[in-house]
Amino acid sequence: MSLGKKQQTCWAIPNLTIDCMLARVHQQLEADGCVLKFNEVTTPDLLAPGDFVKVRLWLGDESMSIHIGLAEVRRVQDHWITVEVIQVTPQDRSRLRRYVESCGAATGEKPVFIDQLHIRA
Repeated sequence: MSLGKKQQTCWAIPNLTIDCMLARVHQQLEADGCVLKFNEVTTPDLLAPGDFVKVRLWLGDESMSIHIGLAEVRRVQDHWITVEVIQVTPQDRSRLRRYVESCGAATGEKPVFIDQLHIRA
C-alpha cells in the first residue's frame, strides 16, 4: 500500500527537533533538552502522541551528538516527553550502546532499553 504524498510528508520530514543531553542512565535513558521548531526554541505543548520528531542527543563529554533521524512521540506529560527511536544509523546506535554499557558497568545495573528516551524539556 502506498502512502499519499501529503501523508508521507508528515513523517518523512519532521519540522520539530528535540536537542538534548543525556542526563541519566538508569533503567531507561533520561535527557534534558529543548524543543526546536525551525531552529527556534518552543514549548513541548506543540507535541502530541503520534507526532514525529528528530532528536539530537549529546552524550556526556563527547563532541559529536547522536542523530536520531526519526522518533515518534509516545507521551507528553508536564515537561516530560517520551519518544520511541525509529531511525538511527548503525554507527550512532553502536556509539549509544557502548556509552550506555559503560555507564551500566560503572553502576552494576541491568541493561538499559535504548530505543526509548524520556526527555525533560
